[in-house]
Amino acid sequence: MSVRANPTAIGVFMIGAMALTVLGVVTLASRAWFGDRPTFISFFPESVNGLERGAAVKFQGVPVGTVSELLIQIDQVDKTFLVPVEYEIDLRRLTTEVGDFLQLDDQEVLQRQIADGLRAQLQMESLVTGILYIELTYRPDTGPPTRVASQVGHPEIPTVPSLLAVFGTEAGSLSADVFEILFRVNEMLEEVDMQGLNTAVVASAQAVERLVGSPELQAAIDEIPGMSAQFSRTLTEFEELGDRLSEAIGPLQTGMEETLSETTLTLQAARKTIEETQGLMTTDSGIGYGMEQTLISLKEAAEALRTLVITLERNPDMLIRGTNPPRR
Repeated sequence: MSVRANPTAIGVFMIGAMALTVLGVVTLASRAWFGDRPTFISFFPESVNGLERGAAVKFQGVPVGTVSELLIQIDQVDKTFLVPVEYEIDLRRLTTEVGDFLQLDDQEVLQRQIADGLRAQLQMESLVTGILYIELTYRPDTGPPTRVASQVGHPEIPTVPSLLAVFGTEAGSLSADVFEILFRVNEMLEEVDMQGLNTAVVASAQAVERLVGSPELQAAIDEIPGMSAQFSRTLTEFEELGDRLSEAIGPLQTGMEETLSETTLTLQAARKTIEETQGLMTTDSGIGYGMEQTLISLKEAAEALRTLVITLERNPDMLIRGTNPPRR
């Protein structure tokens, strides 16, 4: 026998489930509903393809808000366009160095930050997906804002071109330069004698192959170990010879030093003897005076003998008849 369901219990269960669901939604969305999230606007003069509602707004890479609306404004005169993008910022995530909140929704505070270089820029989350986000950053190198918003209803943060926009602006001239360079390279390649170049390369490769495989080179390579061993033995012999010379030079050097000392003493004694002999040979001493008189006598005798020889040469009969007596 089946038991009939109680409608009251089912109703209470459904009401409880709905209450829990509402409580969870309120808890999860309380920060968005009751938080301090004012709306700002930026005008981008470029394509925002890849930027969607709910896209992130980051301040120096830190998520601080989300994109809430994307619009389009077209100038009917010059056919230019602007893309107004509205986004919410959680000001509680922006603090100063002392912990105070940075109240960007205050017009004076916002103008000071803009003067310091606060700008909005499109950035790419991934090159694969192409998803964009808005990056808030300080760009002190930028000049004053070129556009002042009027009647927009939200505080405006000026923009700077993204890297994609800058590349797109220069893409035309850059592509033309690239194609011109490629055209010139192609002309240069056409002027090159590729057939002759290939022939020369093949000939060079064959010459290298013949050189590598030549018996002479192989023989020379085979002799390298023997030459290396011979060189090692020669170095060893040189080292042994050096050691022997060192051993021989030591005693020889000692003997030379002793010989030099003895030679010096001998020279000093000889010099002393010469000085003493020179003193004896002077004319002031007895020996010197006697030797001087003897030399004078020898000189006179030699002169007389010379006169006699000359006289006999002139008068050879003088030996027979003698000399004439002196006249009175």
